[in-house]
Parts: sequence; structure tokens; C-alpha cells
Amino acid sequence: AKEGMILVREGIKLGLPTVSMEEAIVAAGELLRDLGYVDDDYIPAMIRRKEEASVYMGLGLAIPHGTEDAKRDVKRSGIIVMQYPDGVEFNGGTAQLVIGIAGVGDEHLEILGQITEAVTEEEILEELKKTTDVDYVLNTFTN
Repeated sequence: AKEGMILVREGIKLGLPTVSMEEAIVAAGELLRDLGYVDDDYIPAMIRRKEEASVYMGLGLAIPHGTEDAKRDVKRSGIIVMQYPDGVEFNGGTAQLVIGIAGVGDEHLEILGQITEAVTEEEILEELKKTTDVDYVLNTFTN
């Protein structure tokens, strides 16, 4: 696995039905919590974060994460990947991929960089948006 970026099979949800932006962010936060990366308090911080700045990155990718002060709610660094084939409307665009991030200390910047690096090739990004293969997603982010 890439240093600082942990993704487990249980952290990948494919083929999800379209929901609202807020619901998608809460779902990402709950999955991060259920897998032991963050405490409950991280979830409202993820919602506050999207009010401060758009978490939509372009090209159908959104990367919600907590505010600066929410770092104390992170237990260990990790990411989760949620795929919404029909898209979720974010400020700035429609996301088919929602990647939740929890980073200890400054690690979230490092993780952001690694995610961006993993999906730089458009073919990979397009495949991630529609694949039904959990292993494909796992390998994209952990190899």
C-alpha cells in the first residue's frame, strides 16, 4: 500500500443510487467512522468543510474531508471510495466518484496528492466511475 494511504475492500462501495451532496458526504463520513478511521465528530466537520470550499475536483471526482480543526477526530489515516454511476450534484459539477479522506496531521495533503496521482490518466478515472470490480478500485489506489 502507498505510504499513508490505506484503502480496504470494505471501504469501497460501487453502484450506489444517486443521493444529495450532503447525503453523499455524510455517507462517506459514516463509512470512514465505521471502518475506524475517524470519530463521530468528523462527519459534521466534513459538511462544514464543503461550506468553506467546494470539494468537487472536476472530471466527476469529489473528495470530501474534514475541516482543519477536525484533525483531532482522526484516529488513523485512510480513504474510502464511493461510486455513484448516475452522479451526485456537487457545487461545481456532477461527481460519479466520491472519495472520503481522513488524514492524521498533514497526511491528508499527502493523500490528496496520491489520489490525484492515481487518477491522472483519464481512462483510469473513467473506469473507476463505472467499474463493478472492487479489485480494480483497490489496485488503482494501493499499488
